[in-house]
Amino acid sequence: MKIKTERLVMRPYAEDDLQNCYKLFSDKKNLYYLDDLVVENLEEARLSLQEAIQKMQNGEARRFAVTLDGKLIGGVGYDITDVTPIGRIGHMGWFLMPEYHNKGYITEAARGLLNYAFAQDNCIRITTACYRENMPTQKVMEKVGFRKEAEKLESQWHDGKMKDRLEFAINRKEWNI
Repeated sequence: MKIKTERLVMRPYAEDDLQNCYKLFSDKKNLYYLDDLVVENLEEARLSLQEAIQKMQNGEARRFAVTLDGKLIGGVGYDITDVTPIGRIGHMGWFLMPEYHNKGYITEAARGLLNYAFAQDNCIRITTACYRENMPTQKVMEKVGFRKEAEKLESQWHDGKMKDRLEFAINRKEWNI
């Protein structure tokens, strides 16, 4: 299964993505807001990659490597958080290698994934969240059509202090398929 956009191909992760995943997941500065994804060594990266592959295979999540001209440059996906009689609900996230920031790749990948979720994966709702101070992520969320649903003040511990968390969502009927 592959998702193609104008410039990108998103595909399931594979075991041979290990070195690129290690490069991506060991970059603490780049993953500052996603510190739960940071790995300290190659073995932790291998376990993280295997978990992503397993969750994709057993239907718990949709995790895709974002590739540009065949090179892995990031990741995008969603966890299935609920299955209702009328469709799935997912929670989405993304990350990108720093040298590819500010070129529209994540916005493009997020749109492609939302189209897949709503048109092919029977999702009825996708949620996402970020810290208030993470303006680049907020901008992506707004560009692709997410609407802010909640502002949780000083609700999450991060980097030595309590921070505000913003929650966003989009429903299938809001998405232009």
